[in-house]
Amino acid sequence: MAGDKVVYESVPKHEKHEEPRQRPQRPKGLGIRHIQTAILFICLTIAYTIRSQLSVLMVAMVKVPDPRCFDVNETRSYTEGCDDVNANISRWNIYRRYEWNKSTQEMITFSFFVGYTSMMIPMGLIAQKFGGKRPIMFALAVNGVVCFCTPWIALVGGWMAVSASRLVLGMTQAAMYPCIHTMLAKWAPLCERGTLSTYIYTGSQVGTIIAFQLSGLFAGSPVLGWPVSYWLFGTLSLISCGLLGWLGVGNPHDHPTIKSEELAYIIEDLAVDVVPKKRKTPWKHILTSKPVWGLIATHAGSADSYLLILTEIPIYMKHILHVDLKRNGLYSSLPYIALYVMAIIFGYASDYAANKKIMSIVNVRRTANSIAMAVSAVFLFGFSFVNDTTLAVVLLIIAHGLHAGIHVGFHINHIDLAPNFAGPIMALSNMIASLTVLVVPVIVSTVVKDDVTNHRKWQYVFIIFVAIMFISNTIFVVFAKGTVQPWNFYGEEENGADNELTETKDDKSSKEKESQQDVTRN
Repeated sequence: MAGDKVVYESVPKHEKHEEPRQRPQRPKGLGIRHIQTAILFICLTIAYTIRSQLSVLMVAMVKVPDPRCFDVNETRSYTEGCDDVNANISRWNIYRRYEWNKSTQEMITFSFFVGYTSMMIPMGLIAQKFGGKRPIMFALAVNGVVCFCTPWIALVGGWMAVSASRLVLGMTQAAMYPCIHTMLAKWAPLCERGTLSTYIYTGSQVGTIIAFQLSGLFAGSPVLGWPVSYWLFGTLSLISCGLLGWLGVGNPHDHPTIKSEELAYIIEDLAVDVVPKKRKTPWKHILTSKPVWGLIATHAGSADSYLLILTEIPIYMKHILHVDLKRNGLYSSLPYIALYVMAIIFGYASDYAANKKIMSIVNVRRTANSIAMAVSAVFLFGFSFVNDTTLAVVLLIIAHGLHAGIHVGFHINHIDLAPNFAGPIMALSNMIASLTVLVVPVIVSTVVKDDVTNHRKWQYVFIIFVAIMFISNTIFVVFAKGTVQPWNFYGEEENGADNELTETKDDKSSKEKESQQDVTRN
């Protein structure tokens, strides 16, 4: 396009220019950008409570048959007193247990990720076209209604209906990360990008912890029961949708009460469109960009290692470290608390290093990501060779805590590269990472198989994932960039481009006239 070359000239082409420029003075106190950050944190937290609660509630929803109640062929009940737990309640009573076998349970759980992965790219494009606010509101509204109705969905439609509802939840929640990235690119100034982004994205850890604790409390209560968890988080999702609609604004330029000082402070970087413009997503440039593939590689490695800890560590602790069930839950949750605390620390440290020009933006990303992947991998490797429970837990806490560096590593590098297309790039990155995590259970089942008490086989598993973490981080470090890429300004409509070209020519001609007048005066 005619106007693209003009815009590209303003983009830094070398890493030496990527340090933050002299900025307007930071407005004192809390600003509108902090309110937007808090709202997005709440929305992501509630989304993750809905996403995570099923892993706990499934235990309460499913009827575990007593082996004493069946004959050798397991075809009929024969012991008096082993009646069906649902026999004495109304057929319309939602407080019941369901006869779902293990494969059915896995299918219900897997349905969410099918919807989540399949809709990631479309949601990124929707965020690009309509902004981040409305897709998040739609996702929260659908999640709220579906979650609230889940007890009746299970009663009327059985496991197939529950699977379909989880599919819908996953499809709509695919909007969360691309849309949050789209809004974050507009609201977070460069010098606060690390801090504000970690505030928002720690909602995933907070939501998971809240879901595990409250769902377990409700499911184990003889008074409340498991449906209360669905009703609570469904209601909170609708409330957060209303909160975002009331106070949330997709673009700082559109906020009715923002002060001019804060607006100037936010938009001073000039890398993202202040006034929304219709741009075509430059997929050719994105898919041929080495920095983009570098962050995709480490995103995949990070997702694999995270899922390994999430799903396999409790099993490892039980069979290798011989930790009882009660302590297992506590020990398994400590790494996530460390992850939350360290994420906040990394956010402050990254912004401090960039603003004080201790490091360039790209080196901040490389350093934080290397700590999160390579250094964390060293402690994870040590964890697999330790037999002492206390020392093993300490090493695991350190490893997972350091992993929080990804929040200011690759995780916000999408915005560094192209804030105007942060949503689609995050969608692409997250989709590929979500697909690669499918190798985690395959690797574990292939290496360990049914021999879960074999320490040596578990060590092989950890060695494989440590290697993945090292290799993926190396790819990121080699190809990482911290500057806005030229294609960030690609795809503006011809009229807008022509206007920009005309305005640029007028500005140049006026500057030339002023300089000629100065020469004449001198």
